[in-house]
Amino acid sequence: MGKIHDALQRAEQERTQAGAAASTTAAHLELEPRMLTGPRRRSSERAERLRNARRSRIMLADADSSVTEEYRTLRARIQSIRRTRPLRSILVTSALPGEGKTTTAVNLALCFGLELEGATCLVDADLRTPGVHHVFIESPEAGLAELLELDVKLEDALVHVPDTRLSVLTVRALPTHPSELLASRRMVALMEELQSRFDTVLIDSPPVLGLPDTTTLVDLCDAVLFVIGSGAASRADLEAALTQIDASKAIGCVFNRSREAPKGYSPYGRRKD
Repeated sequence: MGKIHDALQRAEQERTQAGAAASTTAAHLELEPRMLTGPRRRSSERAERLRNARRSRIMLADADSSVTEEYRTLRARIQSIRRTRPLRSILVTSALPGEGKTTTAVNLALCFGLELEGATCLVDADLRTPGVHHVFIESPEAGLAELLELDVKLEDALVHVPDTRLSVLTVRALPTHPSELLASRRMVALMEELQSRFDTVLIDSPPVLGLPDTTTLVDLCDAVLFVIGSGAASRADLEAALTQIDASKAIGCVFNRSREAPKGYSPYGRRKD
């Protein structure tokens, strides 16, 4: 875990200079979901998602950009790890809100979904402040909470992204007891079903600090990918987050929104030399 701690040194230096700007950049990912009630609301929702997709720098908008190549490199590194250990389900999280975990999860899922082989599923498991539903244009009437609380079939809640092998499970309604739902037997059964149907399952989870939700979700996944937002997290933040989860599952970190990578590191927290 030393590589993650060293990456934080650069983040902590930039936090005092870019804290306000960094928080604003990701603010649109923390909006509360709205239920669709008619044609006008559907049109407004669609336009909002298109704007959010552009602001989030979703890779499909520019397949040849340097940002897209970075996500492809991240996918390749994860595939390399898979040669040495089982790695079907990966949880994407951060210590604090606003560090870019949802943007990272969405782009990484799209990267996997564009592969010629293997099916991918992206799950928004943030039942408090979900963000994935703001990105994808089409959305079913049921989401994760409905799957866990009601008699809803998985296929009825999945969004299939055109021209990819990616399916998305979003959050539609906010439940009253999110922690209890994520710790339920139904959630365990759902993860088992997802891992039996998909080659890669990416979980966009809540931030670690202040909530028990992510600790529960880590136990259901094979690995954890940490997103460290420049100008947001401090070394103390990440160290506190790592004490709350099974840190042995952490496979690396994405150093997000930094103009300059930490010395000796790529954007993914691995040494260049």
